[in-house]
Amino acid sequence: MAKIVRQGCRDELVMRARTDARGLGELYELYYRPIFAFCVRRLFDRETAEDVTSKVFLDVARSIRAFAGSTERDFRCWIYTIAANHANSHIRKKLRRRKAMIKAAPALARSGEGSGSGCEAADADWPKVYAAIAKLPAKHQTVVTLRYFQDMEIDEIARIVKARPGTVRVTLHRALNKLRKQLIDTKVWEGQNE
Repeated sequence: MAKIVRQGCRDELVMRARTDARGLGELYELYYRPIFAFCVRRLFDRETAEDVTSKVFLDVARSIRAFAGSTERDFRCWIYTIAANHANSHIRKKLRRRKAMIKAAPALARSGEGSGSGCEAADADWPKVYAAIAKLPAKHQTVVTLRYFQDMEIDEIARIVKARPGTVRVTLHRALNKLRKQLIDTKVWEGQNE
């Protein structure tokens, strides 16, 4: 297993990974779990997420020398961009997105994936939440997933989806309004009063 890398050394690690297989291996160790989690939450299927995550890291290995960034933050945005593109491509080509996500939602809720923290999140009816997310356009799903399941800042999301931060805020706002409208009648959180 790769040694724990301090934040101050991560920029050096990114630069070293361009020419050093061990450096690339350390980045793999740092990023495999978060990228896999992102793919699971986007694709709602662990096996498919494993395949897509593998493709992401193959692309990273093929393209690391051409990577234009110089910091760990640049790398993080770059790899999440690759992951989002692969997830979206997979959804478009291989899945009937809505049926697959709605079908997978109960299994995800039972497994505890993405059940979040906090009182309201623990009481949520996750199959209905996932089904509502599944009805959003792909870009809205990506923004919601990155913000609330991956805990990313707006600026990072903007770099990943190649949009301005203001555009991401508007997209997030619209996505949340759509989710709210879909979920308000179903009383997704226990004890919710109108």
